[in-house]
Amino acid sequence: MDFKTLVLGTLGIIPMALGIVEAAKRFGVNGNKSFALALFIAGAFAGLAEAIAQGLIPAAAMPWVSVGFAVIGGGLAATGLYDLAKKFRPPA
Repeated sequence: MDFKTLVLGTLGIIPMALGIVEAAKRFGVNGNKSFALALFIAGAFAGLAEAIAQGLIPAAAMPWVSVGFAVIGGGLAATGLYDLAKKFRPPA
């Protein structure tokens, strides 16, 4: 899978950062700390995307970067689906 199609670009970075911050909030990160975390995560992802675009990340590392983003994205998707299923549970 091509890393660029997996998560790069504004439309990929934003939901990934929001999902990580939302998960952190469930562990007690609130207020300015959640804002700082969102700023850091989005900045780190954008910086990584730019480093890849500039060819600064070695080709040998790219499979591991892709796996890392697939793991994070898959975990966030699963937790979101779980929460959605809990909301729309049929009444007993």
